[in-house]
Parts: sequence; C-alpha cells; structure tokens
Amino acid sequence: MTLSARFTLVAAAAALSLPAPLVAQQEVPSAWDEEGNEIVVTGNNEDISVVQVQRQVRDIVVRQGNLLDSPLARFEDRLCPGVVGLSGEFAYSFNARLRANAEELGIRLLDDDCEPNFVVAFVDDGEAMFRRMMRDEPQNFQYLNSGEKNDILEPGPVHVWTSVQPRTLTGMPIAQVRDLMNPPRMGVHAAHTRIYTATRNDIVSVMLSFDRDAVQGMSLRQLADYATIRGLAQTRPPEDPVMDSILTLFDAESPPLGLTEFDRAYLRSLYDDIPNLPGFRRVGGTTRQLRLMAEESARESASQSTANE
Repeated sequence: MTLSARFTLVAAAAALSLPAPLVAQQEVPSAWDEEGNEIVVTGNNEDISVVQVQRQVRDIVVRQGNLLDSPLARFEDRLCPGVVGLSGEFAYSFNARLRANAEELGIRLLDDDCEPNFVVAFVDDGEAMFRRMMRDEPQNFQYLNSGEKNDILEPGPVHVWTSVQPRTLTGMPIAQVRDLMNPPRMGVHAAHTRIYTATRNDIVSVMLSFDRDAVQGMSLRQLADYATIRGLAQTRPPEDPVMDSILTLFDAESPPLGLTEFDRAYLRSLYDDIPNLPGFRRVGGTTRQLRLMAEESARESASQSTANE
C-alpha cells in the first residue's frame, strides 16, 4: 500500500470514529444592493513597503536550508486532493475549491477518482492522531528530524505533515539518509550557474488536519483556502502581519474570507518559473506578483468600464 493510501485510511478511520461533522459548512453570504448587483467588499493595505512585504514572506515560509541557495518546496507531481470527515456534498465543494486554487497556479491535476496525495481531515484531535501515527508507523517519519516532528505536533487547531522529496533539476529522486557520515550523492550533468540550483524540493504528499471544535463558524471557503496555502506551500502563520493573510484564520479577530492579495502573490511567486530557483527569488517575486496583480486588476476595470459604455 502506498503512503498516500495509508494517509487516507488513517485519516478516514479517525474521522469515521467520531460524531457527525460539527463544522459550519455554509459559505459567508454575499451582500446585494437594491438593484440586485452583488457588493464585493475588499480591504486595502496602505503604505506597505517592499521590505515589509518581503519580511512577511520570510516569516511564513518553512524552508529546507538557506534561502540563498536552497529552493522552497512545491508540488511538481500531479495533484489529487481528498477530504475526509465531511459529508459528501460539503466534501465535494471543499475539494472543488482546492482544485480551483491549484489550477489557478498551473498545478497539474489528476481525475476525481485518483489516489489522494493531499489529504484534509476533520477530526476531534489532530495532535493525538499524528502521535498515534508516529508511534504505530515510525518508518513513515524516518526522514524527519526532531524539530520537524515537533512542528507537526505543535499544539493548535491545525496540524500539517508535509513529505518533501529532494530531486535533481530534471526530477530524479535523491536518496534520503540520516547518516552524516555517508551523505547522499548523485552524479548528474548540469550547467554551473548562480541563477538556479542543481536540486529542487518536491512536495510529494501532504496530510492536514482540522480540529472540529476550532472550525465552528468558519466557511468552507475559508478552510479550503487556508488548507491551500498550508498544503501547496510549506507555510506557517505570521507572527506580526502587515498585510492580510488567510494564515491568520485562527488568530485574527476578523480573519479574511479567503485567500488575500498577499497569499495569492506568494503562491504565484512560488509556482512561477522553474522549481529549482533559490528561495530568495520567491521572496522577491512576491512583490513583483503584487504589482502584476494590480496591473491586471486595473486592465480588467478599464475593460469593464469600456464594455458598460
């Protein structure tokens, strides 16, 4: 049985052994004006400098090595999201949102009947579930150091286990070991360059759990978008954000209704260009994506105004 299949079975067993889902599963309702037009309310982050944006990016990224010479992890294999712990209709809507977000980033998707490699589980106690998994199947966590295991088990409403496979720039897996006397080595042909690295870090599977009690009153969109930025990228909530982010869903008094401009800019930067760019390029690319998004929005507004005339 493959690792992703065991992900699904373990999460499903944990979810099915619990009472019916308690999550508030309705989308936040839209507002409408007197003429029946939908009102979209957006917030602005004014007077935010490039330095502040990049500092926030550095604050949220979980990296494998130094940003100057190590690439950040992302999905390169085809993605297959799966949801357990929700009833069929809500699981379908949640999964559809994950797929839409991934497709927007250019991530390739498998058909709906695929074997999940991105599992989202709604359970009573995610920390207890992962502790059982580490105890019963330690071989699945053999390449994680103690700090990475502690991060998974950190107290809170969300727990994320991301399996990252180092690969060559052409996608050949590099053997992983925990023996400092015999580090993994692979001989490949590669041009010497400071633009990109000779290796990349591929996310091959993700398991993310939400504690049911903690998601009361939250919408499917909020939870799916939160899962998107935690699962499609290795991230953590910012400590002192200067720009709105869905990563503050469980911390902010008035959290965003979904992915924010900052979130989308970072994800677009991460999935832009080749996978083996060093991490600092993704940090700087976030401000570039914010500028591009503003230009796209301006063109769309101009086009809509012309169409209405």
